[in-house]
Amino acid sequence: MYKTNIKFLLAIFLSSFLSATNAGHHEGAHMEHDEVNHQQNSSSCADDSSCSMAHGVVLSLSKEVSKITLRHGEIPNIDMPPMTMVFTVEDSSLMQNLKEGDHVLFHVENIGGEYIIKDMIEDHH
Repeated sequence: MYKTNIKFLLAIFLSSFLSATNAGHHEGAHMEHDEVNHQQNSSSCADDSSCSMAHGVVLSLSKEVSKITLRHGEIPNIDMPPMTMVFTVEDSSLMQNLKEGDHVLFHVENIGGEYIIKDMIEDHH
């Protein structure tokens, strides 16, 4: 009976801890994503290609391997919710003048399960 109570209490503790951790992360994530969505929604669509572009904030760059980490808003063309993730950049020259903290508009496609940025411009909001 003693072991059963410890297992039960441990299960409750872990469940509560994980719920609290996820809730805190979720709330913080929404604040960041709301900011990103606001920036994205404030952009105008001049043509069809700009309408498929998403807004992101550069968190890190690895120009030598054509990788970029972006905190981004929703990406409708690939049905992706707001999040932070690493993308491959098809043409590394798109990253040439970027630095951490820059805002960008980008078009990404899912090619064989890999998310590849096909076009990207600095967003001077």
